[in-house]
Amino acid sequence: MRLPQPEMRRGRIEIIPMIDTIFFLLVFFMITWLTMTHMKGMNVSLPRQTKAGGKAPSSVMVSLSPQGGYYLDKRPVAQGVWKERLTKSLIAHPNSVVVLNVASTQKTQTLIELMDEVNGVIAASHTHAEVLIATPRTGKPDTSKNDAEATSGNSGGSHDNR
Repeated sequence: MRLPQPEMRRGRIEIIPMIDTIFFLLVFFMITWLTMTHMKGMNVSLPRQTKAGGKAPSSVMVSLSPQGGYYLDKRPVAQGVWKERLTKSLIAHPNSVVVLNVASTQKTQTLIELMDEVNGVIAASHTHAEVLIATPRTGKPDTSKNDAEATSGNSGGSHDNR
């Protein structure tokens, strides 16, 4: 008696389990590679606060109006006098912050020259003052506000420094 033989079927290669396996291997090798990589970063020394309720450093604002007039703490000063007054203020408060506020209509080169002059004053006064640049609160400068300040003569610069 002869036993019936089952019909031979061809094997199929299922693609879905193979894709799952490939993705698993890819993730495994990527994570392994990331753990073997040495991250090279730059050491940064952050300022430390000495007291929990420490006083904020005083600030001095140097502004340049659209017409090129200099202002020190929102008071107009002559072009040759502002450096002397800034020096006196920095000597009185050696750890103060100098805020530069330049009208948006001025060129970037004017800002850079003002930064160089302020850094020269800081170096000459032998203080540890920092220089900050006031920027507008939004991406676009408000030209209507600048025009109103320029015509009224009440110009401490073109940017709101809050």
